[in-house]
Amino acid sequence: MKRFVPLVILGVVLAVGAAAIAAPQGRPAQAKPDKNAPPSVAGKWIMTMEMSMGTANPVLELAQDGEKITGTYTGRYGASSLQGTLKGRAIQFSFAMGADSPQVMSFAGEVAADAQSMKGTASLGEMGDATWSAKRQ
Repeated sequence: MKRFVPLVILGVVLAVGAAAIAAPQGRPAQAKPDKNAPPSVAGKWIMTMEMSMGTANPVLELAQDGEKITGTYTGRYGASSLQGTLKGRAIQFSFAMGADSPQVMSFAGEVAADAQSMKGTASLGEMGDATWSAKRQ
């Protein structure tokens, strides 16, 4: 019997120790973000466009599905549907504006690392070229 008690105590200590080792320690592991995934640009953005004819402040409403960008550009001449891509932090989008003879407006730029701003250049058809920046609203 004297040999039995130490063996039981040893068995309990080993079982408790094994359970403690097998149990998760502290906080559960969190999945690491995919560093190759493009940043999210979905949402509302206020733009500042510098053109030869002055400054404009259109609004972008963007939706994102992976690298695909869709949404609406709303400026002084109304709203236009846009489409584009986001590859890494490089963004490109375009839309046609005007009913009679639509002008294609093409934008290219870079999204900031924190995805709270972006900037680039634009080709505005007959209206020339522009520089632009946008801040998340």
